[in-house]
Amino acid sequence: MVWSEVFLVLVVCHCAGDFLLQTEFQATRKPGGLGRDPVARRALLTHIATYALPMVAALVWVGTETDALHVALVGVLVLGTHLVQDDGRLLVRWVARVKKTSTPFGSPLWMAIDQSFHLVWLFAAALAAAA
Repeated sequence: MVWSEVFLVLVVCHCAGDFLLQTEFQATRKPGGLGRDPVARRALLTHIATYALPMVAALVWVGTETDALHVALVGVLVLGTHLVQDDGRLLVRWVARVKKTSTPFGSPLWMAIDQSFHLVWLFAAALAAAA
């Protein structure tokens, strides 16, 4: 598969996992989920589990067209970056340093920045999968 086909598949699966399958509890309570708060941790980890459902299915399909181990590493890249990013703390720092603002979680600007970073990681994963 060429990278653009893989990217399209990853974006569709991302939309399913991040919008269709994510619950309100997961969306609102996941920030800080890699920290000590057990509720945030549960929200983040259950979100990653539901996010993984369409993504793993897609990667299995992509894996039939290319090396399975290579695609498994791409899956780790996609899910790992999603986990760290959805914890939110790195994005808060990025927004403060680069945008010079304290955009509240869930605001339109926050959503645009969050989704832009997800797309950048999915683009990198698609390039890696097609390599």
